[in-house]
Amino acid sequence: MSTRLKSLLSYGIPVVIAVVLYVTAQSVDRAMANDFTGLFLLMTLAMAWNLVGGFGGQFSLGHSIFVGVGSYATAVILTTLGWPLIPTVLAAAVMSALIGLLLAYPLLRLRGPYLAVGSLGMAVASYGWMINWNFTKASQAYAIPVSGQISLQETYQYATILLLIAVVSIVALVRSPLGLRLVALRDNEAGAASIGVKRVRTLLPVWALSGLLTGAMGAVYALQSGSLTVDATFNIQFSLDAAIVCVIGGLGTLSGPVIGSIIIYYLRKYAADFANYALLIEAVVLVIVVRFFPSGLVGLATKGYRSITSRRTDASKK
Repeated sequence: MSTRLKSLLSYGIPVVIAVVLYVTAQSVDRAMANDFTGLFLLMTLAMAWNLVGGFGGQFSLGHSIFVGVGSYATAVILTTLGWPLIPTVLAAAVMSALIGLLLAYPLLRLRGPYLAVGSLGMAVASYGWMINWNFTKASQAYAIPVSGQISLQETYQYATILLLIAVVSIVALVRSPLGLRLVALRDNEAGAASIGVKRVRTLLPVWALSGLLTGAMGAVYALQSGSLTVDATFNIQFSLDAAIVCVIGGLGTLSGPVIGSIIIYYLRKYAADFANYALLIEAVVLVIVVRFFPSGLVGLATKGYRSITSRRTDASKK
């Protein structure tokens, strides 16, 4: 398959799927629309985190900040400025991208577990700030105004378009020269530095894009929720969910966050019937994947495909 055809399929297939989902959204019932919205938002969150944690090798535990900023920026802009929804979501996403740049600049001086702990510290500090800030109603619930309240089907459409933007932008970045430098830094930082790859200069735009997508996800999450609390939107669980999804699906792969999101979302949905055992079931699945399939399910599938291909090649030579 030619490179041009692969590129066409990489962009064309997601666009076709997104158009079909968008057009048929109004015929979907409320429960299914809510489920798909939650699933697509989890996929977007995981893809954005995977840019930093998978392709960049920077294990961040601070992405809950971007979710919170995107959510509250949406609520505040709708309440105080009365903007239309699309400019509001864009403004919230840009604000999160700027926060991503501000956080990345000092954090990128850290490496490994120090970066993880540093990002976690910033997430905790942001939570403490927001829960005591009267401008965002502190610990009280912040309701989305009537002008921003839309149907679940419309929220589903927003989530679909956002997921498409995430897929296209991440594929474009990973296949660009910046993406090559990013992977080179992850695989061998000293070697990449020796050929002139600047660590901070390479990672800053990646963190900005990750913050942009996560902030937009937070904005759509706010529209879906209808009412925000600091406990819900600045919850460290968002960062943990993104990491868990990517580890199960496959770190540093394009399809890993999608596969991992489907598994985790529906595992939680159906395991909820088992009450106290739900978290245990998820933990067992995660341990099994980490122990026996360290490269994730995508890595397992790739290894199996290569094994079958090599056997066919050997058989044809005999």
